[in-house]
Amino acid sequence: MDRQLGQSFWHDLGNLVSAVGRAMWITLINLFRKPVTVHYPEVKRVYPDRFRGLLALTYDKETGEENCIGCRLCEYICPPQVIKVEMLKAEKRNFAKTFTLELYACEFCELCVQVCPTDAIIMMKSFDLATSDRRELLLDKDRLHNIGLDFEPSWATGNGLRDMQTPPKAPAAHAPEAGPARAEGKPE
Repeated sequence: MDRQLGQSFWHDLGNLVSAVGRAMWITLINLFRKPVTVHYPEVKRVYPDRFRGLLALTYDKETGEENCIGCRLCEYICPPQVIKVEMLKAEKRNFAKTFTLELYACEFCELCVQVCPTDAIIMMKSFDLATSDRRELLLDKDRLHNIGLDFEPSWATGNGLRDMQTPPKAPAAHAPEAGPARAEGKPE
């Protein structure tokens, strides 16, 4: 019985030393690798062009008017239903009277960007709206316009995404020319 206990002790000790040795070897290898951690507030990572970040509303650069026409397509297509739009009918065109976005429940699926006919809602290359108060993530129209001015926009706009998804048109096929026999209705 003492012999079995002794063999078990040495076997367990060998397994322990082997496990510690493997762990130390992995640690030693990783000690000389380039770190992947970015020290976030001081160093900001460069995001790819297709990054899906914060949502923002845009203005027309020529006229200075907001691009949103209050059509509510973004509200209808939103899966978690976090967008609420109220339309204001004007003489020349419609506007969004109110536009609210509950960012705390947004899935960042980009469907609202894709469906917008005027490219009024876009995604930005930023995500840092961390807060301890949930009410600060309820964004109104003014705050969404300010986000659009403060951050770099993503490449995606509704028209750009729709153009990418439209299949290319096939070249027009030419009809075979009718020969003299066919033109007269005679069999060949």
